[in-house]
Amino acid sequence: KGKTLTEQFFSQGADIVLPVAGPVGVGSGQATLDKAGTKVIGVDSDWYGLASHAEYKANILTSVEKKMAKAVLEIIKSGVDGTFTGGDENQYVGTLANGGVKISAQHDVVYPDGIQAELDAIQADIISGKIVVSSIYKK
Repeated sequence: KGKTLTEQFFSQGADIVLPVAGPVGVGSGQATLDKAGTKVIGVDSDWYGLASHAEYKANILTSVEKKMAKAVLEIIKSGVDGTFTGGDENQYVGTLANGGVKISAQHDVVYPDGIQAELDAIQADIISGKIVVSSIYKK
């Protein structure tokens, strides 16, 4: 299904896909092999180093990583130090500022000159609050 959906996106003019739907990402990555110039953005972890994505790793633009170990550690620490209270208002929300999410490093895909500096500036502006990223979760 991931490959079929991605092929449909490519036929509509997309050249980069972000398959946020679990295992369909493998099919999305495979679709990049059939259409030159297309890329995929990995989800949840850095796909570049995973065997399940090795076939098309040269077409992985980057990955959006959820740093689950960080979340688990924070929750365990709050339980150990007696500050864990649970409930919606006390949920751990991974952010760039707390290291709960990140963008993977560049691998085979080389960014055009200046892009990494722009990405770094955007990240700094998100962390500082200059750029506001809205969420249903308020901390």
